[in-house]
Amino acid sequence: MRTSSPILLVPLALALLLGAACDRRGGALPVSSSGATVGRVAPGFDGATAWLNVDHPLTKEELKGEVVVVDFWTSCCVNCLQTLPLLAEVERKFAGRPVAVIGVHSGKFDAEKDADRLRAVVLEHAIAHPVAVDGAMRVWEAWGIQAWPTIVVLDSAGRVAWMGAGEPAPGAIDAAVQAALEQGAKAGTLAIAPLKGLRREPDTRGPLAFPGKVTVLADGSLAVSDTGHDRVVLSGQDGSLQAVVGSGLAGFTDGAFATATFRRPRGLVEVGDLLYVADTENHAVRVIDRRARTVSTVAGTGELGASPLAGPTPSRTTPLRSPWDLAAVGRVVYVALAGSHQIGALSLDAGTIEAFAGDGQEARLDGAGRAASFAQPSGLATDGVTLYVADSESSSVRAVTLASRDVHTLVGQDLFVFGDVDGPAPRVRLEHPVGIAWGPGAIWLADTYNSKIKQFDLQTGVTRTVLGGRDHQALFEPEGLSLRGGSLVVADTKHHRVVTVDTKTGATSVVEVHGLAAPVPGVAVIAPEVRAAPAERIVLGDVPLARRGASVVHFDWETPKGTGINEEAPFHLEWSTSDGLASVPGPIRSTGATVRQGFDLTVTPIEGSAGGRLAGQLDVVLCDVATHLVCVPVRRAIEVTFRLATSKAERAVAVIPLPAARP
Repeated sequence: MRTSSPILLVPLALALLLGAACDRRGGALPVSSSGATVGRVAPGFDGATAWLNVDHPLTKEELKGEVVVVDFWTSCCVNCLQTLPLLAEVERKFAGRPVAVIGVHSGKFDAEKDADRLRAVVLEHAIAHPVAVDGAMRVWEAWGIQAWPTIVVLDSAGRVAWMGAGEPAPGAIDAAVQAALEQGAKAGTLAIAPLKGLRREPDTRGPLAFPGKVTVLADGSLAVSDTGHDRVVLSGQDGSLQAVVGSGLAGFTDGAFATATFRRPRGLVEVGDLLYVADTENHAVRVIDRRARTVSTVAGTGELGASPLAGPTPSRTTPLRSPWDLAAVGRVVYVALAGSHQIGALSLDAGTIEAFAGDGQEARLDGAGRAASFAQPSGLATDGVTLYVADSESSSVRAVTLASRDVHTLVGQDLFVFGDVDGPAPRVRLEHPVGIAWGPGAIWLADTYNSKIKQFDLQTGVTRTVLGGRDHQALFEPEGLSLRGGSLVVADTKHHRVVTVDTKTGATSVVEVHGLAAPVPGVAVIAPEVRAAPAERIVLGDVPLARRGASVVHFDWETPKGTGINEEAPFHLEWSTSDGLASVPGPIRSTGATVRQGFDLTVTPIEGSAGGRLAGQLDVVLCDVATHLVCVPVRRAIEVTFRLATSKAERAVAVIPLPAARP
């Protein structure tokens, strides 16, 4: 919930504490007197009012023998959402082994406590593991949890082996799980049979799936972020399907419309002939060229940034945190960075991005530019003079004067002050608004958790409801809207549709996109011609590993004199095959700056194996450091063979030779 630290909620008092329980990257929590402390048998899940993705409530008894990863989360929290991919990787890495991931959803907002609504959230985020619905926060209290998200790892005897608050560091959960598995194997307590009753919630999606944002283009046509299908849909004024941008498979690939991939795209803005996209879970800004029918990346590396934005820095090599929406004035694209609680400014001419407003702390604090604080900004709109922000977690609307960068609040109070009240600005209460649009004299809001569209009059400061309600009949958690004449075009997100709403009468009609079909489910892969091994190969052999447990192997570079790694260019290493090892290490997608002194890899042999092997592909850019005139992209197939050392723990070093870069 915060960039620097998680939000804390003291269970009994429900008092908001804007302090740090631990580092955001997931350090261990201190031992307390609560029910879930390291070494103690954990409480069960009594108090959950429903379970999803499993056909019965899970008990402590049936989980014995499993290493259990428990995720305390809430669906409004961007740090919780950014943790979900790490949990999915744990499930993939330890598939077939006695490891279970269980989510405990302890909702912050009133709307989040409903099990039927949570079913849609589980489907929206492709959550495959069981989820306990903890609407009354009884499980939260029994476990003594104080922050969203909090991860607890239980050993095979049901004892707490590790706890961490905030987004875990990459590999932290994996390491805790691996240690618990090894301990269970030695003790002989690991389960043999898999858990029973696991299932997936039924898929209710149609041609559109959880559309997140929509924008009216200059020619009157529509662009819709088909978020749940990982693509963008372009539709004519007559409802004709003009183009589907993206294959519909989750990935991060530039190229032609049919083969490019996105990962939960949301915000859209048109600048000239180009359409810019907030590619949220790729933590990037992409650009759609409708004439060339191509997709490219203009900001972000594809990896989640570890810190708030500062800058200005080169946009293409700067990691971002969950861009949610976009707005543009001239040649500057403003980016709502929900994950770092900031507004970024992307200069299309300079190719740089910087923090325009927001200090990276999660709060509702007005002030000048980077001295102000936002709380998960998720919607942007502008009249060219002021940037209007739907600040979701503070349930407020903020305004940023573009010339001075001064930030002030139009409606809303604080992180735990929310509701559904219209009227003069001081009385207004919203609940997690995500969408916003500007029109002459008014701001239009998607008051998302209230499932309403509201109008804020810029002259009188009065807010009124135009359409919707908690019965979800008219709208179900709309997240995006755009003005077209006297109507609003609304992304009716959890109804999986786009509708138009008359701004005066509230009358609605469904926007049909003729000929649009859902994509074939699957997983994006690198195109065969890219995946094919290059002619030149690097072979590293006889790298020692400890016979039991994990070993850290350091890979260093060997470059000819005068040649160095380009620190700003992308670096990519992906392992495709593994023999004799417990798992395939995850890919490294970063920049040369992070691997200039080499990199470490954690490798674990399968017990009883004679050795191991990894094979994959390496991409790096080398430059002539003397003249700085020549930079050469280098692609190599890489193969590493491992031997089991007699030493119990031997740190290995492997040297990767690279070619020269010469003018």
